[in-house]
Amino acid sequence: MIVPVILCGGSGTRLWPASREEHPKQFLKLTGKNSLLQETVQRAAKTANVPMEHLVVVTVKSQQEKVKEQLAELDPSAQSTVLCEPCPRNTAAAIAFAAKYVVREFGKDALLWILPADHHIDDEQALSQAYALGLQAAQQGYLVTFGIQPTRPETGYGYILQGGPLIENAVYKIQEFVEKPDPDTARAYLEAGDYLWNSGMFLFRADTALSQFGQHAPEILTGVAAAVTDEDYTQASPDLYAALPSEPFDKAIMEKSAQSAVVPCDPRWSDIGSWESLWEIKNKDENGNALEGHVACHNVKNSLIESKDRLIACAGIENIIVVDTGDAILIADRRDGDSIKALVNELKKSGAPEVLKNPER
Repeated sequence: MIVPVILCGGSGTRLWPASREEHPKQFLKLTGKNSLLQETVQRAAKTANVPMEHLVVVTVKSQQEKVKEQLAELDPSAQSTVLCEPCPRNTAAAIAFAAKYVVREFGKDALLWILPADHHIDDEQALSQAYALGLQAAQQGYLVTFGIQPTRPETGYGYILQGGPLIENAVYKIQEFVEKPDPDTARAYLEAGDYLWNSGMFLFRADTALSQFGQHAPEILTGVAAAVTDEDYTQASPDLYAALPSEPFDKAIMEKSAQSAVVPCDPRWSDIGSWESLWEIKNKDENGNALEGHVACHNVKNSLIESKDRLIACAGIENIIVVDTGDAILIADRRDGDSIKALVNELKKSGAPEVLKNPER
C-alpha cells in the first residue's frame, strides 16, 4: 500500500500580494487551471497509481476547510483524509503525525509518498521514473529523498551532496545536507556536479520512519502520540501540539539517519517560492517578459507584469515585478524576494488588511 501525503503549509510571503495569510500560494492557480495543491494531489495519485481516497493532506486548522473545498473541486465523491494541526510545527511533526495515522489505518508496511503542496513540476514522466527508482530503495528500508539536478547557481534552495551509489547507480547515499549558499558557493556547487537541490519530497515505509523518529527525535514521536488522541486520529490537542519541537524533517531525521538516500532527477521542478521563480517557469515573450492581463509594454525586458483589471503600462524597465491584485500593487526588483518578504513583514506590523485577506484571483 502506498499512501501519498501532501504537506499543505507555508505562507508564501515572497509571492505577496497574490499570496496572503488567509489564502497562501498553495491555493492559487499560478500555473494553470488548478491550484498548486490540486496539481500536487493529481500528481501524487497518478505517480503512486492510487485513488484520491488513499490520499492524506496535513494542514493547519485555519486552512482545513479550504483544503476540503479544493479536494472536492477535483472529485466531490472522493473522501481524502485531512489531518489537522492546531498550529504549524514544521515538517518533522507533520510527517510524524502522518506516519502514525498511516500505520493505524493501513499498517506498518505502508509507504508514505511525501510531497509539498506548493511545488510545480513540468516533466511528470521524469518524476515517475525517479519515483519508481526510489520505491525500490524505500521498500528495502531507506528514507528516500529526491534531489533535483541544478540548472543554475541558486541561492534560494538547500542542497544535498550526493555520496556513493546504493542501488544500480540510481539511488545514492547522502554525504551531507547543506544550507542555502551564498552566490559564490552556489556557483561552486553547480560546477562540482555532485550537489543537488533539496526538493522536500520523500518516500519511505511507515515503520522505517517511526523507527528513525524513535532513534533521532523521540520527543517529536512521543509528543505527537500524546497530542493526537481523538477517535479518528485526525485532530490534535492545541496545547500539546504547540509544545512540540519545530524542526524540519531534514534536520530532525534525514541528516542523522544512516538509512537516508537520494535519487537524482530532473523533472523541471520549482518550489515557486518567489516571483523570480514563477517568472522562471512562465511562458515569456521575445523580450523575456511574462505578461498577464491588461498590460502594455515598450522597451521592457525580463519582467513579470500582471494586471487584474486596469491597464498597466510600463516603459524602459528591466527585471521588474509589477503585480496588481485590485486592492494592492507591488512594484519590486524581480531578483530581490528577500526585500518583498521584509516589506510584507512591515505591512503586517502596521496592520494592513491586504496582508491577510486575498481577493479572488
